[in-house]
Amino acid sequence: MTTDTNPPQFTTPRRIGGITRLAANELPHAPPAPVRAAVADHVQLNRYPDPRSATLVNALAEHLRTPSEQIMLGAGSSSILQRLTRIVCSSPDDAVLWTTPAFDAFDIFARQAGVRAQRVPHTGGDALDLDAVLAAVTPATRMIVVVNPHNPTGAVARTSALRAFLSSLDDNVTVVLDEAYRDFVTDPDVPDGVELAHAHWAAGHENIAVVRTFSKAHGLAGARVGYGVASTELARKVRDGAIPREISTTAQVAGVAALKSRTSTDRNISRVVAERTRVVAELRRIGYAPGESHGNFLWLPLAEDAGRFAAHCYDDGVLVLDVADYGVRVTVGTPTDNDSFLRSAHTWITGRPRSAKPTLSPGNKEKR
Repeated sequence: MTTDTNPPQFTTPRRIGGITRLAANELPHAPPAPVRAAVADHVQLNRYPDPRSATLVNALAEHLRTPSEQIMLGAGSSSILQRLTRIVCSSPDDAVLWTTPAFDAFDIFARQAGVRAQRVPHTGGDALDLDAVLAAVTPATRMIVVVNPHNPTGAVARTSALRAFLSSLDDNVTVVLDEAYRDFVTDPDVPDGVELAHAHWAAGHENIAVVRTFSKAHGLAGARVGYGVASTELARKVRDGAIPREISTTAQVAGVAALKSRTSTDRNISRVVAERTRVVAELRRIGYAPGESHGNFLWLPLAEDAGRFAAHCYDDGVLVLDVADYGVRVTVGTPTDNDSFLRSAHTWITGRPRSAKPTLSPGNKEKR
């Protein structure tokens, strides 16, 4: 298996004025009302935040059925991933491995830590090729990031494959499950990483950590709060590596309130999944071949056409993520947002006049 040495280039052009933003995988709905009320009622901006984030840690420990000493927090899951890279890969000869295309911060974290990056190209389809990842492991590999569901392709690692993968690795290789998009998974054969970690730890293996975020399903991207679980020792090192008071009071209060607002969050998730299904079906109807996504986004494997397609959408007022020479990632937005994208996708593939319309969401009249 060859390792990809060139990371993909992500292009997100800037434009002044109104534009439909479908490039950042943000939730298109506001956080639940109880979350907004909690922030308004309890945040005192003149006071420093609790340096231990004790209330949020305890709430997460209960939610995840995990001891509080195994909980990790960060200003977004990126902060946790950054620290894990520095802690697990302690020598310049060490390497961190992941599947490409990928979140561009992985390259940044490896560079900041002064360690090597190993990249394995995604082979296509809706399943991550963990055999290819395993074949790319070398004696230098110390950390493997498995993004499940994978960003940007939406592919997943299913239970049997992930268990076999974990059992094939030596204990000196740490697997980090990045589950930022876990809440949008509807396939019952995609495992809950925290439950998988519990079983792995119980079997005497501490080389697994799980990272999640409040940014996606909970709609708290602006609050910057991520969390995760790891062995007691690794979690302690991650906590010790954080800057003092990294988690703002706003983030702490919002996170606790979000955990208590599961019904509202599930309602938002269902809305996103329904729109994801609709948009994928419409894209297939008009001639595209989108991947089977399990996140709050969809993937169009357009290869060398990605840049031209993204530019076409941008000219139509829709911002999508151009993953150069791989494809285009499109966030699932509101029905109106998604219809704007579908119009643009339709004119791209057909070359018809703009009066030729795709099927829009029920009751959504065409507006520009």
